[in-house]
Amino acid sequence: MPSLLPPTSQFIDVGRMAIGQDKLLVTPLQMATVAQTVANGGVRMQPRLVQKIVDPDGRTIDEPLPEEAQRVMSEESANALARMMQNVVEQGTGTAARLEGVDVSGKTGTAEVNNNDLNDAWFIGFTDRFAVAVVVERVQGGTGGEVAAPIAAKVLKALGES
Repeated sequence: MPSLLPPTSQFIDVGRMAIGQDKLLVTPLQMATVAQTVANGGVRMQPRLVQKIVDPDGRTIDEPLPEEAQRVMSEESANALARMMQNVVEQGTGTAARLEGVDVSGKTGTAEVNNNDLNDAWFIGFTDRFAVAVVVERVQGGTGGEVAAPIAAKVLKALGES
């Protein structure tokens, strides 16, 4: 007898979704925006992919200013989350993102790709100047803290932190 229920792909496994599994799909830019929003007291800014625009002679012709998009969480909630994210880097799974003399806050993530021990390793984080998101797809057995957090530290260092 055929099932009267729709295919299982239409159902959401709330428990798995809550930890970033199941049907949750995000881009690194979306996740960097999450980090930026927390760092900015709950106000999301329009993503800006350039710091300045230069002409062929190397002269700066434009420096786009940040633009507010909308408040997406209270400042109180954002500040509490920021403190938790700072603890992740100071003493939790994100210690590989620490930089000497710089306050780094972040969150690690490890999404299982399949049953063959392949993971997508994530780290999102921020300092007082930059927000970053790092994803390393289909890494054998690695976690966000082991694989992505050290890359975030290198990116932040290259941007002039530390």
